[in-house]
Amino acid sequence: SSRVLIEAMTYRVGHHSTSDDSTKYRSKEEIEYWRTQMNPIARFRKYIEQRGLWSDEKQKAVADQTRSLVLSTLDQAEKAEPPTTESLFDDVYDQLPWNLKEQKAKLIEHLNKYPDSYKLGHH
Repeated sequence: SSRVLIEAMTYRVGHHSTSDDSTKYRSKEEIEYWRTQMNPIARFRKYIEQRGLWSDEKQKAVADQTRSLVLSTLDQAEKAEPPTTESLFDDVYDQLPWNLKEQKAKLIEHLNKYPDSYKLGHH
């Protein structure tokens, strides 16, 4: 097997956050150029189309399959029981740190004190 070096360059088209207006430090034309002319997804699609590896038909088939998968997954998620409040603290740490144990206890105490203020059902 041979080794391959991939040199990659990234460009953030969007703002850093809702409070950032990147047009203050770069032109709208620059942003538009990178969004349209240098878009890596569009460029790669053009590359594989030129080599006969991709087509509009394949694109539509993948888009249709993806849409169907997303909609069926969403439907399953909407039918699933909501997670318990306690599970908010699961799956982050192997051992829950003391401060999160404290926060968890305070949250449960608060929810027990004001049960009518929250729609928690059996949680």
